Amino acid sequence: MTDEGRESSKTRPDEVAAYIAVLTAEMVRLARSHKLSELAYLLDLARMEAMQQRSSSSEQGRQRIG
Repeated sequence: MTDEGRESSKTRPDEVAAYIAVLTAEMVRLARSHKLSELAYLLDLARMEAMQQRSSSSEQGRQRIG
């Protein structure tokens, strides 16, 4: 197995989604500050999807434990 494969197995999907949400929020801010409204819109959609995935992953994890 490669290092990449081992690394991904240590990181939970909700953690990855949370990280992506943070990164895309920063990119949205940057795009808006440079008047790239269409790009900001698309990045914001990606941010919202990442937040939804984070919530879904967290909920599934709780259901398995409970």
